[in-house]
Amino acid sequence: MDINELSSPRFVINEAGMISVFLPAFQGEPSNPVLLNKDDKTLCFRRSADGEILLTDIDEVTMQALKKVKKILVIETNVLKSIDILDKALSSYIKSEEPDYETTQQNIMDTIERAYETNVLFE
Repeated sequence: MDINELSSPRFVINEAGMISVFLPAFQGEPSNPVLLNKDDKTLCFRRSADGEILLTDIDEVTMQALKKVKKILVIETNVLKSIDILDKALSSYIKSEEPDYETTQQNIMDTIERAYETNVLFE
C-alpha cells in the first residue's frame, strides 16, 4: 500500500444504521481487514498484515455510528474511471442530452474494483 494517510474518506450511513466507506482501490486483495480507532477523529484501516492506512478527519457523527457496529462495507473504487464517468456525465448535462440511465449505472458499477466487509474494533 503506497498511501499512508487518507483525509476525510466518504462514509455513508443508511437508514438501518449500516455503514459503508468509499476508498481508492489498492493493489492486491485484502486479508483479514480490520478498522481500529486511533483517537476521536482518526481510524487505522489494517487492510492486510503488511498494509495499513490512517483515515483522518472523521466527523463525530460517523465515529459515534462506528462504535455501534461490528462490521462495515468497504468499497474500493477506481478513481480514474470515476473521474472519466463524471466528466462524461457533466458534458452530457452541459449539452442538454438525455442521459442513458442503464449505461450510466453500468459505468458506475464498473468503477468498483472490490467490495468487502471488514470488522470494526473500538477500544
